[in-house]
Amino acid sequence: MNSSQSQAAAWRDVPPFSLYDLVGQEIPFSVDDQMIVVLFLSPECFTCDRELFAAQHLQKNLQFQLVPICVGCDWREVKRILESLNLDLQVYMGTDDLKAIWGFWEFPTAYLVDQNMKIVEKWQGKITVESLEKEILNNALAKEKTKRKKADGSTSPSACSDGVCY
Repeated sequence: MNSSQSQAAAWRDVPPFSLYDLVGQEIPFSVDDQMIVVLFLSPECFTCDRELFAAQHLQKNLQFQLVPICVGCDWREVKRILESLNLDLQVYMGTDDLKAIWGFWEFPTAYLVDQNMKIVEKWQGKITVESLEKEILNNALAKEKTKRKKADGSTSPSACSDGVCY
């Protein structure tokens, strides 16, 4: 994770898609109450292993869920990645059409997804740890601001101006 091409993703919805575990069982994609980093990998990508390792290391320090998806992989390739990096992590398999569905063309590509199933940020190519960390923290802080109670006891802001919500 050295350089980054971060792109605002215009808060678009996560597209519907399927992913599969190592035995080929379809797994539904869902969001709990934390940010998710969806990281697309490829068996032909020489830097993807390094990106996966760095993302898992960052995950230990921040509150986000990492969902790595190996596009066009079979279970043997996913198992090789996990063993070679000594990772204790679920890596999913995805079909080749995910590039068109999600709108990316190179590996690795990562998306930051918020609790409302909205894409907040997109990185293509090498991802800087600093950029990923900054976006996760910024979005976590934004979530906290909306949870603060107003004087009338409600939690949603009625208006915001210059980053201050009232």
